[in-house]
Amino acid sequence: MPFNLLHDPWLEVRRRSGRRDQIRPCDVTNDVLNDPIVALDFPRPDWNAAVTELLIGLMFIALACDNEDDWAEHFRSPPSPDTLLQKLSPFSPAFNLDGDGPRAFQDFDDLAAQDPKPVSGLLIEAPGENALRNNSDLFIKRDTVTALGLPYATAALITLQTYAPSGGAGHRTSLRGGGPLTTLVTPLRTGETVATLWDRLWANVPARDGEFTIEPSRLFPWISPTRTSVKDAMVTPEDQPLGLCFFACPRRLRLIFADGRCSLSEATGPVVLEYRTQNYGANYVGWLHPLSPYRNDKKSGALPLHPNSGPSDYGDWLAWWGFNGDAAESVKLWKARRLEVKGELANDGMIAFGFDMDNMKARQWLDARLPWVPVDNQALKATLQALISAADEAAKAVRFACKLALYGQKQGDGSYRLPETLPMDALQTPAQQVWQETQGDFERQLDEMLERAQSDQPDLDLREAWLKFLRRTSVSVFDAFVDIDGLTDTDPRRLLYARGQLNNGFNRVRTALGLVVAKSTKEVA
Repeated sequence: MPFNLLHDPWLEVRRRSGRRDQIRPCDVTNDVLNDPIVALDFPRPDWNAAVTELLIGLMFIALACDNEDDWAEHFRSPPSPDTLLQKLSPFSPAFNLDGDGPRAFQDFDDLAAQDPKPVSGLLIEAPGENALRNNSDLFIKRDTVTALGLPYATAALITLQTYAPSGGAGHRTSLRGGGPLTTLVTPLRTGETVATLWDRLWANVPARDGEFTIEPSRLFPWISPTRTSVKDAMVTPEDQPLGLCFFACPRRLRLIFADGRCSLSEATGPVVLEYRTQNYGANYVGWLHPLSPYRNDKKSGALPLHPNSGPSDYGDWLAWWGFNGDAAESVKLWKARRLEVKGELANDGMIAFGFDMDNMKARQWLDARLPWVPVDNQALKATLQALISAADEAAKAVRFACKLALYGQKQGDGSYRLPETLPMDALQTPAQQVWQETQGDFERQLDEMLERAQSDQPDLDLREAWLKFLRRTSVSVFDAFVDIDGLTDTDPRRLLYARGQLNNGFNRVRTALGLVVAKSTKEVA
């Protein structure tokens, strides 16, 4: 019998009690009252993320959600596993991983003419051919993964199709480009300490539109002859169902099965040792994925966000909330949905995740948590933009002052300037410290802002308090970084001059906060 992704247990999960289990998709609500499932528990965070998105897609096509009332009914009373199995069963013929017919998330053709590649190539951070030749693989070492059991091979396959980076000529990226950013609402019920998996899935299921379809041939690309892009053909959202977002297959792949031992779980049985691939798979263009925020580009229109390089901090939150473009559809829907079940909620949170990619190279995996905010509240938006912009200006001022203190060259008029040879990206640490050391206070300010947003209270006192806090933190970071108390530098005047420039830089912080800028730049720190 083929291994079926809807009828066979393959999802590794963790329950509230800490017990681990392996379930079918329909079992996500199993024992939801006593020991609910709280998370997927695969050994890789990107697998957990991509399979979560798949489950959201499955719930989207299986359960009616035409309005907030429909949605609230399933939130208050999650459907039983038997009900979910009944709703999902019509799609089961399309979800065989192996066998003679169509194979889930794989190419319609067997790609027999292509040379087999090791299964480790399914991992997004796996070293490419150049890295193998140059011995420059970073995240994993070759031969670490030589065989994947069917559950792990499935998770790896889905992850690659969902987040596919550029892979050379004709090897297409995912529907949202390589390693896209995903944002999900994570509602917490009253009396609970962690959101359940069901609540996380159902909170982010898209609303059905008038063109909704559950026709398998339109939802699952692998059950029809492969749409290729050899002649620059594109798959656009026109005349295509929204559900295709969750099942898109930009990569042409066929798994090769054998008996063996999984490199990760050490379970014996059917495994994937190799796979075949061919370039010029489907090229998805112009899609708006309901789980991703977008930015507006003057030339290209709406573009999906991707994680930034380096540490994540609250400076990223504006974009993730959609304030610099458009929020994920699920984040926007949550305002109306939460009103339907407000009495059952303790608070609202969000998670953001995705790969930071440098073309084919995965640099890091982002997994961040942040509060949910009503994205259509313009007064709240203005305050948040002001406070975060002010923090950005403060971080820039500290970084500039630290560079001046360490590298400044004395001029004829007694001032100091940075050498032209100093790299543009020099000395990132002081700015990062400002963001890190102000994070907790910003979150406390945000709690206060959310309270005031409900009654349109003024925020001048919040802005002034934030200015004082940023000034105090910035001076502290600067003094510690350059050891101004010790004055060990051969030119202590340079340190004092740099500290004065930090004070002057706070005029831009005031401006960002919409506060009056003092006429004199000699502000007391």
